[in-house]
Amino acid sequence: MSNSKRILAALLAGAMVLCAGCGKEEETEEESSNSTAVEVTDVTSGAMSSEYTLNGKIAAVNEVQVFPLLAGQVQTLNVSEGDTVSKGQTLFTVDTSTVTSTMSSLQQSYSATKTATDRAIESAKVGVEQAELAVSNTEALLEAGAAAEQDLTKAKQALTQAQAGVAQAEAQQSASLAQIQASMDQINKQASLGTVTAPCSGTVTAVNVDRGGMASSAQPSVVIAENGAVEVQVSVAEDVFTGIKVGDTASVTVSAVSKESMNGTVSTLPAAANAQTNLYDVSVSLPSGTKPPIGAFATVTFYTDRRASTISVPTESILTGNNNEQYVFTVNADGTAATRVTVTTGLVTKDSTEIVSGLKAGDRVVTKGQSYLSDGAAVHVVTSDAADGGEG
Repeated sequence: MSNSKRILAALLAGAMVLCAGCGKEEETEEESSNSTAVEVTDVTSGAMSSEYTLNGKIAAVNEVQVFPLLAGQVQTLNVSEGDTVSKGQTLFTVDTSTVTSTMSSLQQSYSATKTATDRAIESAKVGVEQAELAVSNTEALLEAGAAAEQDLTKAKQALTQAQAGVAQAEAQQSASLAQIQASMDQINKQASLGTVTAPCSGTVTAVNVDRGGMASSAQPSVVIAENGAVEVQVSVAEDVFTGIKVGDTASVTVSAVSKESMNGTVSTLPAAANAQTNLYDVSVSLPSGTKPPIGAFATVTFYTDRRASTISVPTESILTGNNNEQYVFTVNADGTAATRVTVTTGLVTKDSTEIVSGLKAGDRVVTKGQSYLSDGAAVHVVTSDAADGGEG
């Protein structure tokens, strides 16, 4: 065979291959153009609950308010907000000069009284010594026959009176000094109130006095979060309140600490709603060792209507027809045809809806492209990007 014939044969063979390829491509495009691109997901079975996300605030579990027992000008201030204090630590001191102003005169009075009464006691003791000597002399004279028995009796009576005089002088001294000492003790006790100490260990959350300013019982001078323990306080509406109980888990995010959420626990529930807000003030405890700053904002998610095992689908897959009929489209095993299925729904969360009847776990539900379908419509399953393109 000549070279020209060989070349012609090769060209004819190539043309036949190209025509065959074009036919297959046209067949595929025609098949695709006659079906709707959809995205599907499998119906799942598992736990489900309603979610309510609310804003709360970090607060002390137990706030101890410290009031000064002695009003006056603040002389020293040893703490500020955020400080950690120990029980008995000095927080601030108050000027006690008005209380102690009479202390000097009382001390002088005490000294003068003691001096005067000491002299009276010494004088009385001298009288006792003299009386004792008189008794001794009279006894000697009586033995010598130079004194009578009645002389000795008189001498002994004089001694008894002298001894009573000492006791009386000592009692008068004790009473006078005790009265003055009681006044000084009272002043010292009041003055000690000028030193205000922490009644417990914890974190200072508020300081309402300034050095040089006045401290009074009108408001707490210092507020302490006992042991530094904090919790999240959040107000919830009645529909949320009735769905939670003490011990339930709640998701908490404190952006001032981390963007990651942590598991908190519902710790206390009020007996009644707040009279001013008509909301229920709920407390959520945080994991051990977690101590975000008091006053920081927190996002709390409560989970109610918990279901242990439910059938659910993405909420976006559900359509609503006439008479509020709810339905979805499922695809067959080979993904080529869609079937309209009427469903009964139940619990609705942020992204999912419970299916009470109409579907079972493992069914493939159309999540994108369902708005363009009818019962029995031809479909082809694609990825999310392809489905968006098909719908467009």
